[in-house]
Amino acid sequence: MRAMPLPSLDISLEVVMAAYNDPEVLTLTLEGYRRQTDRNFSLCIADDGSEPEVAEVVARYRCLGLNIRHVWHEDRGFRKAQIVNRAIEGSRADYIVLTDSDCVPMRHFIADHRDWTRPGHMVAGRRVDTAEGLTARIKTGELSLASLEHPLWLLFQSLRGGLSRAEFGLHLPRWAARLWSRKSLALLGANMGVWREHLMAVNGFDSDFEGYGAEEVDLEWRLIGWGVKQRAMRGRGGLIHIHHHQRQADAYVFHLLQHKQQAGEVVARNGIR
Repeated sequence: MRAMPLPSLDISLEVVMAAYNDPEVLTLTLEGYRRQTDRNFSLCIADDGSEPEVAEVVARYRCLGLNIRHVWHEDRGFRKAQIVNRAIEGSRADYIVLTDSDCVPMRHFIADHRDWTRPGHMVAGRRVDTAEGLTARIKTGELSLASLEHPLWLLFQSLRGGLSRAEFGLHLPRWAARLWSRKSLALLGANMGVWREHLMAVNGFDSDFEGYGAEEVDLEWRLIGWGVKQRAMRGRGGLIHIHHHQRQADAYVFHLLQHKQQAGEVVARNGIR
């Protein structure tokens, strides 16, 4: 495996954000990216067939100064793997942060991901999950994005049942975050960082996964098979996940995953290329 550059402000970083409709929530999320302490990044909306309102939101935020592009394909069911692959293929960044359009970033999100990059490693981050009532207050603007990051507020809302996994919203001192991150985490599609070169080496996501669920599990084991090491990120790089009805994973995709793992092919046959 070719050596990667050391972590540096010179590393080009792109956020590839999977999206499907819901321009209201996308607006909240893009506001989060406007608040970043590290502005040296680009965004790509990987759109799985949204109505035109999403493109209008993207165009508006481009005018507001975000370096943002939009890739779209026709809505023919859940085809996230295919559209994210198109976004990865079209990226010119060294490093890709993969996330979803319903995950609002904390203001240090980009800076933390950049700081966590290491040669030969992928990064697994986490998110705070909001309950329905709290989500409504966020959407109406009753709660500002800045208020979502206060540790006492996170604790208070956690005790009241307004959110879960509040600990993943904390922004700890660097030494404490690194200590907490010693134990590995599985990749989460909403918050993960991978060198683009590694994504290209395993041919990206496997587009055979057209049902919901398992596509990032498949990507993770193939990256590990290629030789990429796992690196957890706790206490940094937090996201606020906006509540919505949780879709159940399609059962057949896990049978497909098992079949592919038994075959042992770490490079996807039906991927980016």
